[in-house]
Amino acid sequence: MGAPEGHEHNHEWTHGFWDCCSPAGTCFMACCCPCLLYGKVSSRMEDPALKEYSKMNGSCCVYALTSYCGLYWIFLMLKRGEMRHRFGIGGNGCKDCMAAFCCPCCVLMQQEKEAVAQSEKIEQAGGAAAGYQAPAGMAYPASNGNF
Repeated sequence: MGAPEGHEHNHEWTHGFWDCCSPAGTCFMACCCPCLLYGKVSSRMEDPALKEYSKMNGSCCVYALTSYCGLYWIFLMLKRGEMRHRFGIGGNGCKDCMAAFCCPCCVLMQQEKEAVAQSEKIEQAGGAAAGYQAPAGMAYPASNGNF
């Protein structure tokens, strides 16, 4: 699901930074319960199909705890940088920092939309991120009884 090492970061985000009001359910979650959306984005980065997704995961809890001391934006900034690197999106750490600090809801919305878009690309490409696939078992040729 990631860009190869040394990959040029010349792609753009699939959705703009200010495109944060749609879909309404995700917007509501980003504004009213951002820890759940952050946990979902983090889970989607590891498992695009969200097969093992749990709403109350470690990322959600860390985000919730750091929000009490006002440091949640640091995790948003780091996740944004991780997404940019993985998907080959242009930008830099300073822009990530400013975006996460000044408009965390917009950052969360953009990250969720990007994670969904990248997951859909993987599905359309044949599920390349489905993980390790076991090779077919060894088959012995039919024996006629002679050794």
